[in-house]
Amino acid sequence: MVERIAAIVQNSIMMLVYKKHIIFTSFMLFLLLGINSAPLQAQSFNLTPDIQQKSFITSDRIKLQYLVGGQGTKTLFFIPGWMMPAEVFNAQLNYFAKDYRVISFSPRSQGKSDIYLGANLAELRARDIKELLASTQTTEFTLIGWSLGVMEALDYVNRYGDRGLQSLVLIDNSIGEGTPPKTSVSSNRAKMTTASFKKYVKGFVSAIFKSNPPSEFIQTIENSALRLASSPEDAFAILRKPYSREYYRDTIYKTQVPIWYAITPRYSEQALLFSEKHPFGEFKIYEDNTGHGLFVDKAIEFNLDLENFLRKLN
Repeated sequence: MVERIAAIVQNSIMMLVYKKHIIFTSFMLFLLLGINSAPLQAQSFNLTPDIQQKSFITSDRIKLQYLVGGQGTKTLFFIPGWMMPAEVFNAQLNYFAKDYRVISFSPRSQGKSDIYLGANLAELRARDIKELLASTQTTEFTLIGWSLGVMEALDYVNRYGDRGLQSLVLIDNSIGEGTPPKTSVSSNRAKMTTASFKKYVKGFVSAIFKSNPPSEFIQTIENSALRLASSPEDAFAILRKPYSREYYRDTIYKTQVPIWYAITPRYSEQALLFSEKHPFGEFKIYEDNTGHGLFVDKAIEFNLDLENFLRKLN
């Protein structure tokens, strides 16, 4: 086992250096462009006037809020993680609006969307994505899912196919390859009271980022995560998916669109196996003071890497 792990680590390092379909580290890009890696300033997290908040009504009469702006015939469609709002992607919306139409939505019970206390079935959340794409007349798009959004993006593709889908960006979650990662979720979460859930959320949000985002940004994240504080069981029900790990893995390999897997070191083994098997698969490992919300902690680097990936599609 030790030898296998050592081989995986060695292969990962080598692939990052020379394998043609691995995205090169952004360090050299920073040198060429004269860009430093300092954290984004507060204004980078404040949406520009070009980004507007809108809403639509789902087929089961739930009002979902979303952010939309930018220009271009191609759309970047962002899917946030568990209990996160559309605003978690503010730095990406601001940056990419110059070249793309950008959409980020708050799933039901998240952000400013309606609270939904019915059965949080995976099929409903996938259908919400489909209906929002239709409502915004989105025909050519990249799905960008983070955390739980990785699973929900892949569930959408499995259910509705890849018509109009230009590429997939999967950010820091398991994709069903290799050894299942250990979970850090408490086993007694179903027994949480409102008070214990609020404490849990405080720790959860603070652990997502290793950088120091503006306090207003963090407050927006916390407010969204606390939407279901009075009903913790409904919040955790959103995490339950009726699929095996293989469901997501097989969806990836059935999808012949370019995929970029942006991760922290926890998913290195999965990234290596994925890149070897998928003909259009690339990955980037973000290290050094990078948390689960890597697109916030390393926003400048992440945006440049994503831009590089997207440009290769044209």
